[in-house]
Amino acid sequence: MPSKPTLQQLPKQILLILASIFLVFQSFGLLSGMDYYSDIGFWPAIFLAWVINMFITGIFAFAGFALPTHRLLPARYYEIANPAQLKWFYQAFGVERFRKVLLATLWRNKAQQQRYFNGRADGLAHLAEQSQKSEFGHLLPFVILSVVGIYIVFFVQPVLGGLCLAINLLGNFYPVLLQRHHRMRLQRIAAIRTRARA
Repeated sequence: MPSKPTLQQLPKQILLILASIFLVFQSFGLLSGMDYYSDIGFWPAIFLAWVINMFITGIFAFAGFALPTHRLLPARYYEIANPAQLKWFYQAFGVERFRKVLLATLWRNKAQQQRYFNGRADGLAHLAEQSQKSEFGHLLPFVILSVVGIYIVFFVQPVLGGLCLAINLLGNFYPVLLQRHHRMRLQRIAAIRTRARA
């Protein structure tokens, strides 16, 4: 069972939940007015596609920071049943290059990296849970934005829809593959440790 928030944590959690709810309404308002963007230019379309992605992804990111939303999916979802297939996708889409870019930019801060994983064996369980949280925070936005992007391509403006799908691919699909690859390696480590103890 998830631990209850302390008095110090509660205001932050409330603010995060309110931010998530705010983005729900903002996303709804933005998407309900899509007809106004049928003649949008290329550069404004890039900005709008980015905003759509940030709003919808932010809904689940803020909620995931405040609540254990990753537990909405069954534990078996997070288990990697076909490592060979995952490795093929990982290599085919060049996710390793994506990982290196993240480490050189957004995840360059060592303190931030250590909050995710302390580098010790006792931090593996924490790393696995953080991986699940991160994946869930990108999985549902990927599905929703894929539907939204396809709708925009066919019914609003093809360029805007294509840009929305492209940003979604980089911003959500790649992180999902990356987190599943992390857990594939964690499962392998757990199996080795189990054999060593036996």
